[in-house]
Amino acid sequence: MTTRQAAAVHVDSQEKPGKTPNVREGFTIDQAAAFAGVTVMTVRDYHQRRLVDEPVCDASGLRRYRSAELLRLVQVRTLAGAGVPLAEIGDLLDYLSGVAHVLDTR
Repeated sequence: MTTRQAAAVHVDSQEKPGKTPNVREGFTIDQAAAFAGVTVMTVRDYHQRRLVDEPVCDASGLRRYRSAELLRLVQVRTLAGAGVPLAEIGDLLDYLSGVAHVLDTR
C-alpha cells in the first residue's frame, strides 16, 4: 500500500466516515496493519515477539502508530515474506539500524 493509499484509509468508526487520518496524530492499529499489508493479529504477534514496539497511548487511550513504527512493520513484513525466520528478524533489523547509525555519523 502506498502512502497515498494509507492516507485514504478510513479512521476509527467513532470518527466520520471518509475523513482521512492526521499523520501527525498517527495511525490506529487497523490503519497501520492496512498500510503494512498485514492483519491486526499479525501486528499484535509482532508486538509479542518484540519485533515492533507498541506505541504509547494518546490522550484518548488509543495507541497511535507513527512513521517509525510503520516503517518497522513494513520491514518485518518484507523480511518475513522473503523467507527470513521471525526469530531472526529482530536481530537483523537491530544490526542494520546500528550500521545505518555508524554510516550517518561519518
